Amino acid sequence: MNRNYIASILLISMVYFSCSKSKQPGPQNGNTTAIKITLVSGSGQTDSIGRQLPNPIVVKVTQNGAALSNYIVEFQGSGCNEDLPYKFQTGADGTSSFNWSLAGTVGQQTMKVFALDAQNKKLDSVTAVATGLATGPGWHFAACTPFAFAVTSFCKLSTGRLFASFSEAGLRYSDDNGMSWNLVKPLGSLTFEYVVSSPTDEVFAFQHNTGLYYTSDAGATWTALSTPPFNSGDIRTAVCTPTGKLLVANRTTVYVSADKGKTWTPPGQFTPPNSSGVGDNDMDSPTEDKSGNLYVVGLESETIYKSSDVGKTWTVVPRPNENDCAFYVDNNNWFYKGRSDPAGGIFISKDNGATYTQLINSPNVFLEKMSVQSDGKFYYDNLDLGLYQVAGINNQLKKIYDGAPSIPIPYIIAKNNNIVTLNYGFNLIAYYQK
Repeated sequence: MNRNYIASILLISMVYFSCSKSKQPGPQNGNTTAIKITLVSGSGQTDSIGRQLPNPIVVKVTQNGAALSNYIVEFQGSGCNEDLPYKFQTGADGTSSFNWSLAGTVGQQTMKVFALDAQNKKLDSVTAVATGLATGPGWHFAACTPFAFAVTSFCKLSTGRLFASFSEAGLRYSDDNGMSWNLVKPLGSLTFEYVVSSPTDEVFAFQHNTGLYYTSDAGATWTALSTPPFNSGDIRTAVCTPTGKLLVANRTTVYVSADKGKTWTPPGQFTPPNSSGVGDNDMDSPTEDKSGNLYVVGLESETIYKSSDVGKTWTVVPRPNENDCAFYVDNNNWFYKGRSDPAGGIFISKDNGATYTQLINSPNVFLEKMSVQSDGKFYYDNLDLGLYQVAGINNQLKKIYDGAPSIPIPYIIAKNNNIVTLNYGFNLIAYYQK
């Protein structure tokens, strides 16, 4: 069963980010001394941090009192919004507007709006203000998420710092349990597809298409490692195991590095039962048990594979009359597997996979992205419905967030137990605050 999990970038982003190239912004004769930008409306509003203000910020650009159309204006917010400027053109009446989503700062925030000439020189500016309020219990949008770029992964350090990668966007971090996100400035405008952390607080960030970056100081400095033998844009999922091995699963295979990304094992061969030698596809759920055995699931055939030699060879884990769509090993060395067959659901083994008992009864459904998070609760994604939580590894099942059909959404539990995930409908980070 061949399924594509990668969320497409929202087409609406074209409305926000593109400017007409058939028209030159503003006057071209160099006479820019009389250009002014004024605030028309939108200043002085109040809302919760991270929320979009009810009314847009509207500005007007004029030259000698006459409205200027097709002129570029740049909106730049304060706080974590500083590195997310947005440029728009003025309309026929000389106005341009912007829907301001507040940064993570409680209290006064500012939005500076600049009039730019053809060389991006700032000719004049005006400032709007707003007041950010603290959020209360419940679900909220996080502040300063790049608009229309899907979140592909989260990871966490022991300090509580979170990192998030976005499809073809910059790497960002949060020091307030996912409530607001800042650009990792040492990496600048580089774009990243996936980020993972190790048990010793090392972070590995896979650059878009090629490149791997490493930090051991929480992101203050980064080192470019050797280029991996795979395209990071094809990563389905990646983990750093308890023993520090990097496991990267893409559509057709799994790559393993036991030396922090310096070298990688050759691609493994995955041959499901009764396949006449045809290779498997859609590799997922990489994990490791306490004996050092590695595991991965081939979703095409719904087969679990095991490697006892750091990924050099892989063998099929016996699966009598079942379709295995997910696999996970927790810190207790308990095994979990998701099954999509008529007797399916999530099953748990406390004896290294010798025997399993059913934890969740859910036939004919893909239950994936299983994990025991730092709050001690078990989480998984139901591809038909959304994100679920099981308290205390018992059957107190609770749906906590709506997902997108056929798209598993990334999630992580922050140090204060905030649930942090992707709101697929808006491609924005959302968090649940108790």
